[in-house]
Amino acid sequence: MENREIEYFDNLWNESHPKDGMKHTRETWDRLAEGWNDDPAEVRKQKDKQCDDVTEFFVERGILTKDSEVVDIGCGAGTYAVRFAQKAKSVTCTDISPKMLDICKKTADEAGISNVKCIECDFLEYDASAWADRFDLVFTSLTPAMSGAKSVEKVNGISRGWCFNNSFVYRKDNIRNAVMKDVFGKEPTNKWGNSSVYCLFNILWHMGFLPELKYYKEIIEYDYDLTYDFAKAVVVNIIRDRAPTDEEVKRTLDYLERNMSADGKIKKITESLYGWTFWNVKEGRA
Repeated sequence: MENREIEYFDNLWNESHPKDGMKHTRETWDRLAEGWNDDPAEVRKQKDKQCDDVTEFFVERGILTKDSEVVDIGCGAGTYAVRFAQKAKSVTCTDISPKMLDICKKTADEAGISNVKCIECDFLEYDASAWADRFDLVFTSLTPAMSGAKSVEKVNGISRGWCFNNSFVYRKDNIRNAVMKDVFGKEPTNKWGNSSVYCLFNILWHMGFLPELKYYKEIIEYDYDLTYDFAKAVVVNIIRDRAPTDEEVKRTLDYLERNMSADGKIKKITESLYGWTFWNVKEGRA
């Protein structure tokens, strides 16, 4: 990476990570996995739509075919992986969290999918030399495993075709922002995606690739029951480096009851804009 432009965008990417104190460790993601699928069915359905739209996009572009061997890095609950597996020859899933992988395996089993393989690893530290030119599609979505120029190089090295990254451009959450400011005294930020989309595109460009970029907007509105568990989920989304205390949850619940609830219900509105960056490592060189 002697290219000064690459070094500039690499530094910008890393400097723009959210300063929320979250450590991307096995323990952190195991803890977050415990409430991963607690969304109401209606909300889950709306979130699943993005997975369907990504899959359809890949099929239409010829990125995903019945002969494709895919790897989903930082697969989490495996929602994408299961959909890809229905269209592909095989899907390899990696994640730092064994509890996330357990959810992934269960999701695949419940869907009757048998061509999904799970590997527990920290991709940033994993020796992927045996995977050189191994996969037709390397998929990353909202994962810290894609976090700079070295990650990009590693992803490129294991692809023999396409790479894809999904990152936030911004994410607005009316409840999280209010609680963060009024209960925890922190300035809300909607820049969940840091500068990752911008920096990734430019790093690829200066590596000689011809990346493409597509934006995808998602708006979800839902009336939740205002409960202790709901307040806890809000706090978990703010204090991301540890489990919340009972006092913090009760303080948040009291604030929401006084300021944002109506008849025991609370309306949560999230607006997210994602950047889909995709490139072909064999055909996309400038």
